[in-house]
Amino acid sequence: MTLLTDRARTQDYGGQSIRVIDEDQLLQWAVQNGLSPLQAQREALENEILPLRYLKNFQSLNFSDQLRLCRSRVLICGCGGLGGVLINLLARAGVGILRLVDGDVFTVSNLNRQWLSDTEQLSRPKALVGMERARLINPFMEVEAFPHPLDETNAADLVQGNDLVLDALDNLPARFLLAGEARSLRIPMIHAAVAGWWGQITTFLPQATTDLTNIYGQKRSRDAAEDAVGVLGPTAAVIGSLEALEAIRLLTGKTSAYAGQLLYFDGESGRTEMLPL
Repeated sequence: MTLLTDRARTQDYGGQSIRVIDEDQLLQWAVQNGLSPLQAQREALENEILPLRYLKNFQSLNFSDQLRLCRSRVLICGCGGLGGVLINLLARAGVGILRLVDGDVFTVSNLNRQWLSDTEQLSRPKALVGMERARLINPFMEVEAFPHPLDETNAADLVQGNDLVLDALDNLPARFLLAGEARSLRIPMIHAAVAGWWGQITTFLPQATTDLTNIYGQKRSRDAAEDAVGVLGPTAAVIGSLEALEAIRLLTGKTSAYAGQLLYFDGESGRTEMLPL
């Protein structure tokens, strides 16, 4: 195996001298040594060589943090308004493996808010488009796409084996099913939801005594008035970004910002509230 250090170079950044490696050099080294891009990236980070694409993560995230992201597997259920934000941001952050689940296709009404949608993607499966986009953003990650709805026949298999579950769904029955499987398998889950100007986010850790019933009670469906509210694009972007930040916190071993409480966002007034659960 040729030495990876021979392809790295030293760069001054933020007052520190760190070893970095260019994309093409890392990909060439992976091919020469029979490694996948993800394996090559892990090897670089284990040797404290930073792929140049993550240079702006450095300081906020150290080598250990970046390596933990690289070794992580995350399930994103829903590839629409929230999911599109999550896929973009977590691919750019350097999460190693994303598993994407969504049984829907893009329609014209998605174009106001869903980052993965454009006029060329209409009628295409959201999960497959998400996979393609993530791979374009970051060829050093691996992506699994499941263009099928989450249901009782597949939920356990889809949730199992992940380090983190992200709820970006749009209906309560699927949310409760996802939360139940995550709790059963003791995998942390971040729940987020948006409507109109408003959004919310909370985290359920494996040891949590709270669950979705603390938010929704016995409610399991939305009424027509709620559906008519729609979703503004910036609302989905804000809540999706907060969900991505919480995911990065958990995956790098930092303290959850939302465990045991619900952040409520009112985009119309620009205010947020933290409500105990």
